[in-house]
Amino acid sequence: MKKKVLKRALKITGIVFLLLFVLFPLYWLLISSLKYSEDIYTMHPSLFPSRIRLSNYVDIWKTVPMAKYYKNSLIVSVSSMILATIVATFAGYALSKFKFPGRKTVGVTFLVTQMFPGILFLLPYYLIFIFIKNTLGIPLIGTYPGLIITYTAFVGPFAIWVMRGYFDTVPSELREAALIDGCGNFRAFTKIILPAAKPGIATVAILSFMKSWNEVLFATVLTNNDTRTLPLGLYEFQQEFMTSWNLVMAAGVVISIPVLIFFIFLQRYFVSGFTSGAVKG
Repeated sequence: MKKKVLKRALKITGIVFLLLFVLFPLYWLLISSLKYSEDIYTMHPSLFPSRIRLSNYVDIWKTVPMAKYYKNSLIVSVSSMILATIVATFAGYALSKFKFPGRKTVGVTFLVTQMFPGILFLLPYYLIFIFIKNTLGIPLIGTYPGLIITYTAFVGPFAIWVMRGYFDTVPSELREAALIDGCGNFRAFTKIILPAAKPGIATVAILSFMKSWNEVLFATVLTNNDTRTLPLGLYEFQQEFMTSWNLVMAAGVVISIPVLIFFIFLQRYFVSGFTSGAVKG
């Protein structure tokens, strides 16, 4: 009996410690966004600020063009999310339900690409975009399409692998029954398989959006002043001799809101979709 009580106490302690470890940075982000600049730079910062400065959330829009960066990030992130989700859904379904030469090789290739850091692809993308502009006259650097294509290609292999794993959990008998009833392959996919794959699609959508929303490396090279995204906009709060950390924290809270809202609406699908897609395949 004592062992059970001790084991339960250890579990609760571990859970509490983990929650504190995860939530404390978020709490520090929030309270720092409400502090005065001089209160942040003090030698002994307080966990509970004695005074609050709500105008930080107004100043961030005046100090840097946050509205433009917000628009750029929304356009790029939503577009790449939609494109990556569509590609991953069709490709994952094909790899899961159809047998063709090289199917396993293609699936493994998608997974292998995730072994390499993104910085290895930065220069090739840049050179490819320069080549396209010089030969076809289509500018991609400093444009929305260039960043959307890059993000879609970067998150696509993992998204396809997740969707393939999820489609593996959908019984093939459903598709076969639909074909026997007279449905074509496409109709069987849209009417029978696709509704059953909502958790996997929601998972891929969340991961694609978050990846595009938070990405910094490619955006640093492939954007200009007109297409700069929110993560790069945070650098503009840094001045020559100091950084306005209270404004940076306020901007961080504002940047987190779309991801939070998006996750809240789709979280009921996320766990089942991610675990099914990650385990299978």
